[in-house]
Amino acid sequence: MNKQDIVQLLKINDKAVARALVVLTQRQTDSEQATKETRFRNGEGFRPCHAHMGTSMANFFASRGFLTPKQIAYWRCLDKNGKMRIEVYANQLLGIAQAKTAVKCSDSDEPPAPDCNEPTGPNPYNGEDVGNMMERQMVLQEQLDDAFKQQNHQQINSIKLSLKLIAEAIKQSREQ
Repeated sequence: MNKQDIVQLLKINDKAVARALVVLTQRQTDSEQATKETRFRNGEGFRPCHAHMGTSMANFFASRGFLTPKQIAYWRCLDKNGKMRIEVYANQLLGIAQAKTAVKCSDSDEPPAPDCNEPTGPNPYNGEDVGNMMERQMVLQEQLDDAFKQQNHQQINSIKLSLKLIAEAIKQSREQ
């Protein structure tokens, strides 16, 4: 998958636009989500001009399971360069898609992928880039959902621990 694939998907698939809004909202900090504003220019989530609308529409989709044609049209509206409004987030969305496919935990007898191993010792995520940690957090959350569906308790516990350590590392990096 490349950036053009993401753009094409957003152009033709309404659900892709809605899911993109949800993912971008999840990349906002908790306080940004609560206030529907962008306070930190960290390259994560929405730009300030889209934060309120994007968060509102993501919440609408999460509660109702669809976006209206008018909401979809807002994100597909072309700017002066002929690009859709949602297209400015294509690089973030591509990174998320690539991270999602890169980390795969296996349910077979083979050892799990390195990212799926239970971390030991000092927090292995301390000092890592916040953006990378947040992407890893999103991938692990999806893996956790899959593990719950499969009732794989060993994997659930390992992923929960990784998520906890990532959350602690993100919090620590923001406090610095």
